[in-house]
Amino acid sequence: MVDPAPVSKSAVRKAGSALRRIARGEAPEDGREAALATIDAYRRSFAKPLETVNDELVALLASHGIDAEVSQRLKRMPTIVEKITQREAELDLSRMQDIGGCRVVLDSDDVADLRRLEGLVRDHWGDGCKRSSNYVDRPRESGYRAIHIVVVQDGRMIEIQLRTQRMHLWAELVESLSGVLGTNYKQDGDSLVQDYARQLSLVMQAVERGEIIGEDDQLKFDDLTKKLQTMLAQIEEDPNDIRG
Repeated sequence: MVDPAPVSKSAVRKAGSALRRIARGEAPEDGREAALATIDAYRRSFAKPLETVNDELVALLASHGIDAEVSQRLKRMPTIVEKITQREAELDLSRMQDIGGCRVVLDSDDVADLRRLEGLVRDHWGDGCKRSSNYVDRPRESGYRAIHIVVVQDGRMIEIQLRTQRMHLWAELVESLSGVLGTNYKQDGDSLVQDYARQLSLVMQAVERGEIIGEDDQLKFDDLTKKLQTMLAQIEEDPNDIRG
């Protein structure tokens, strides 16, 4: 397989800016194809660094006897385009840190094991660790929890996500509901699904700390669960009835 031709950061920034102008109706549509081709070439340049990070994570886990599953993915073109033209319209594409991403999901729910793994990743990449986000101590407003570490591998930023089984279960559930209902519930927002996801995250955190779930929190969770089940049952009967 032939390596993709190098794409300069300047060319990537220009392509991202061109797409934004086209999306706003400030530039002609005939520039879209060239901009997309540049962005796709840049995206493909992450493939080999991503594979290297994946392989090094697998070896790291094996050498320390850690049971976990490692996966990798290149962000899809439609997602990149949506992010830079809608969700984060001011984002410099050349600074997007999750075009290439690896995920490590522990076989356990032990947060201490997650912390140990975080330390091993930091030690392994050393100065190559450029930034991190601790969504365990400070969960996102959506309820999402994980540890994200961005490392530089062969000149490309690769995001490594670290999760326990419980954190992964939460994320997979929200991802599944997003797919079924056709709405991205992974972002912060106010809807029945997002209220349920936030409350589920709080319940999971209480379980991890060995705390007894408060009566009010339990009642709220039970109520949201029933409402969500009712909504999903109605949608199964009438697929056009999406009110999440």
